Amino acid sequence: MEILQNILIFLYIAVAGFLVYLVLSQEPKQGAGDMFGGSTDLFSTRGVTGGLYRITVVLGAIFVILAFSFRFFNR
Repeated sequence: MEILQNILIFLYIAVAGFLVYLVLSQEPKQGAGDMFGGSTDLFSTRGVTGGLYRITVVLGAIFVILAFSFRFFNR
């Protein structure tokens, strides 16, 4: 059981680090209207940035699932 817990901790740290890298490597949206929801193309194709956006969302979901999985292990 301890081995599984160590693997989960390693995955959690790796996902967190890669998530930070992906968020920092994305290009910011331009324009003041985007800050207040003026853009209607939230889920439209954005080229390379769109791919990074999708990977970021998936890694964010994995991060949350791993965070909730830690409550099943007692230290």
